[in-house]
Amino acid sequence: MDGSTLDSSRFPPAVVVMSLFNRRRGAKSAAAPSGFSLLDTNLTVTGDLQTAASLRIEGRLEGSILKADSVVIGVGATVTGDVHAREVVLGGTLTGNLHASERVELQATAVVTGDVHTVSVLIQEGGVVNGRVIMTPPVAEPGRRSKVRLSPELAEH
Repeated sequence: MDGSTLDSSRFPPAVVVMSLFNRRRGAKSAAAPSGFSLLDTNLTVTGDLQTAASLRIEGRLEGSILKADSVVIGVGATVTGDVHAREVVLGGTLTGNLHASERVELQATAVVTGDVHTVSVLIQEGGVVNGRVIMTPPVAEPGRRSKVRLSPELAEH
């Protein structure tokens, strides 16, 4: 192994967690790049990270995640910096702003000190946000009309 590639067969929990992202039926999303990077429990990294694939953090990151497809910050892990990704599952501690273009899941052990910007959010009981949760509507695909139905009471007004 040259250090730049990980043997993904050694890390099945990441695959299990990432499968949670695909729960919506009919959700059309670009195919995620294969592979993922792991910042292990005993590792502290100072500096910014960027990847086109998935990133799992179990240790400590003192810097921002500038770009990632999906990010999992495990229980006990800490990130001091901003996170920019398509989807984020947080079980540890984030001190910084979180920007997810599709989805955020805050597990019961998660603590965010900063703002959460996303389209969809799930906060499990016990998850903490010391900041704002800013929800934006999903970006509509060009040429596609949204399906909004009003109840008969609202349609009359």
